[in-house]
Amino acid sequence: MDAEKLKEIIRNGESSTVEFKETLTYKLPLEKEIVAFLNLRGGKILIGVSDDKDIVGIDEKELKDIEEKIMNKCRSVVKPEIIPIYETVFVDGKYVVVLEVRGIDKPYYVFKDDRKTYYIRVGTTEREATREELKRLFQASGMIHYEENPVFGSKPEDLDIKEIEKYFIEKRNIDTSKMNKYERTNILINAGILCNVEGEILCSVAGILLFGKEPAKFLPQSGMMFAHFDGNEISGKLTDRKELKGTLVKNIEEMVNIINLNLPEQSEIQGLKRVEKVLYPCDVIREAIVNACAHRDYTIFGSKIMVFLFNDRLEIKSPGKLPNSITIENIKIGRSVRRNHLIAQFLNDYRYMEKLGLGIRMIIREMKDLSGIEPDIKEEGEEFIIILYKKRENDENE
Repeated sequence: MDAEKLKEIIRNGESSTVEFKETLTYKLPLEKEIVAFLNLRGGKILIGVSDDKDIVGIDEKELKDIEEKIMNKCRSVVKPEIIPIYETVFVDGKYVVVLEVRGIDKPYYVFKDDRKTYYIRVGTTEREATREELKRLFQASGMIHYEENPVFGSKPEDLDIKEIEKYFIEKRNIDTSKMNKYERTNILINAGILCNVEGEILCSVAGILLFGKEPAKFLPQSGMMFAHFDGNEISGKLTDRKELKGTLVKNIEEMVNIINLNLPEQSEIQGLKRVEKVLYPCDVIREAIVNACAHRDYTIFGSKIMVFLFNDRLEIKSPGKLPNSITIENIKIGRSVRRNHLIAQFLNDYRYMEKLGLGIRMIIREMKDLSGIEPDIKEEGEEFIIILYKKRENDENE
């Protein structure tokens, strides 16, 4: 990094990816900041810069000692251990240490005094992760799957047994209706629909989401919201609003139907015939909704999948950041990691997920062919968002 680039970073101030530290002391350790950055999306720590952006610098004689201390912390205190990018930049006659950390082995923690402490970055500060935040970190790492957890307070009778029997006979060629209670329960436990918790049979999160009679009663975050605005902004007139509280399969089908019913009818003359114009291909809509249901983070309470229809676009917002090692760039070329592998398996049985990671590529290709505009795929805070744009009117008139 050159001096001018460093000055630009300093001028922009501290952020969720930049931290200033005037010096390193026993009372001002570095490991907490390193771990917090690693558990977010990485970041840079500038040593020799004060909180008010003054370059105080590091004595040249201390540089070697600082480097050794940092490397030792990254090996022995930060777990899993990392190899950071370490630079010394000479700027305005002073030395500044630039430490950049990134990692894909979340969650990271500080191991000190035989204790593991997990930190996260929130804005310009770091703090110890709460129980729910820690759960999300472990799920993002693939070390645990929230969908397999038991839903306390539930019982097998909270599942729709007819839908379960229909699924098993049609998708797995197993007739559970002819089994006794013990055999049927054992099958459902092995399938991940039920859980045995110290002898008590409970529904799993996946079981409630897929076959629950009232999924929202136990998992209020499982629902979906639809809103249709007359205009291109949320401030526009709300022309339709729906809240879906059914199972994943029912929600997917109902949401696709709701979107299609709310799309304006448009047509054009081709030769001697009037032909209905397609604003958003049905397979694109379905794939985007299935993607949101299959990959959302169900540990985030109080958030639902949100679908907004505007005059110029369709937005699908799904709670949860992308899992470890997955980026916007690599999902566009077909890479996929299943956050909810059990749910994905069932949706695949229902023929909703047959593209094996190619769904996003299909969405991009079909929308570019139809409208000439590539969908906007991004992360904002704790949401993964897909925005589909219809063809602009001035393009249609060309």
